[in-house]
Order: sequence, then C-alpha cells, then structure tokens
Amino acid sequence: MLKVKNIRKHFYQQEILNNVSLNVNKGDVVVILGPSGSGKTTFLRCLNGLERADAGTLEINQQEFDLAKIKNKEMLQIRRKTAFVFQHYNLFANKTALENVSEGLIIARKIPKQEALKLSKAAIEKVGLGAYEDYYPHELSGGQQQRIGIARAIALKPEVILFDEPTSALDPELIGDVLQVMRQLAEEGVTMVVVTHEMSFARDVANHVMFMDQGQIVEEGSPSEFFTQPKEERTRRFLQRILPEATSEF
Repeated sequence: MLKVKNIRKHFYQQEILNNVSLNVNKGDVVVILGPSGSGKTTFLRCLNGLERADAGTLEINQQEFDLAKIKNKEMLQIRRKTAFVFQHYNLFANKTALENVSEGLIIARKIPKQEALKLSKAAIEKVGLGAYEDYYPHELSGGQQQRIGIARAIALKPEVILFDEPTSALDPELIGDVLQVMRQLAEEGVTMVVVTHEMSFARDVANHVMFMDQGQIVEEGSPSEFFTQPKEERTRRFLQRILPEATSEF
C-alpha cells in the first residue's frame, strides 16, 4: 500500500537520511527504533511533507510521487491519505477537543459541519474521551491531549497513520492509556508507522521492526527475529543498552 524508496535528506552539510526505503502493507504496524539523532523523525516527516526530501519516491495505492520535485497539489493528495500524530500533540489551545478534531475535516476535507462533528464525536468516543469533547487542551492531561490527537487522525479515515514518538512527552503513568488506544487500532487493522522508544509495543504489537542509526537502516525484520536474534552488532549494542535483562545471551 505504501512504498518509500531511497529517501535522502541533508541539513546544510550534514547527511540526515541516506537512501532509506520502506514497504508497508495494508494492516501493517511498522515500528521504527533507533537512538536519538538517527533520522527516525525526519524520515517520518518526509513521508507527510513536513520536511522536503532531497531525493526519493513515495508510492501510495499505486500512485507514485517524486518527493524532491513534488508540487503542493500532489502533497495534498498524500496528506489526504495519511494522518500524523505529533510528539507534542499540536492541538489548538483556543479550541475544544471536539473543535480540534473537526477542524481538519471542515477546513481541509471540506466536509459539511454537521457530518464532520458526527465523525469527530465518534473518533473521540473511540479513544475513550466522549465526556471530554467540550474541554480545552489546558483542561486535559498530557495523555488525554495525545488521545485527542489520535482521534483527530482517526476521524480523517486515512490509509495510514504516522506516529512520531507519541508517548515520549508523557509522564510514565499516562503512557499506558495512549498505548492501549494504539493497540486497539492495531487489532482493528489500522495501518500504522510508529517512531517510538516503547519496546513492549514494538515486541507485542508490531509485525515489522526497523532499526535506524546515522540516517540508515541497520536492520529490519519481524519482532521475534529482531529482539531474539539480531544479526548486526550495532543492533545488539542498542538492545543491550535498552533491554539489558532480555539480551544477556547476545
């Protein structure tokens, strides 16, 4: 459903992404792991046009785009098929939860207001916050704000949802509720590409794991292979640092 080939990106003289490719099938949950500064977030942002790639192609539902030469009209086509969940929520402070979710439907998708509100209410119910639709962001916890961010993505009914470290800004006790919503979406067959440091989510929910370092894919495979039989020394060092109790045999 989604094919990304040879994405390259430089910031000034520094190479951030070096020929990164990814194939995503319908219903896949792909988790991208790696140390800070490895290029994970930049890669995800290139897929949605939040960063302009220097080279590479993206194909979604058999329609291919050259990301280095893409026009605004073409990028809008990609954004209509994808949704992005941000690390720091990116909610409008002066709008209620319901307004935050419905805004994109009304403004970007041109959906009639009453239909947009109906879709938005259903999405908010789905993430367990139906009683909070009239609350403003400052009245919600960080976990609740992120769940509204996920509701905003769900309401768009995208082909794929891109998650950029959705729990990294949360206090530990709030992470579980967000991950539970994501697990539920995975069980329902929602296609997701997730940049995260949550190893339990990667092991238990993903069907494909990709490990990046210094702008390149070091290793990828199924969670069982990745976590129990990593092939690359760089992968083993990463796992030993993150999961020392589970990798003593490496």
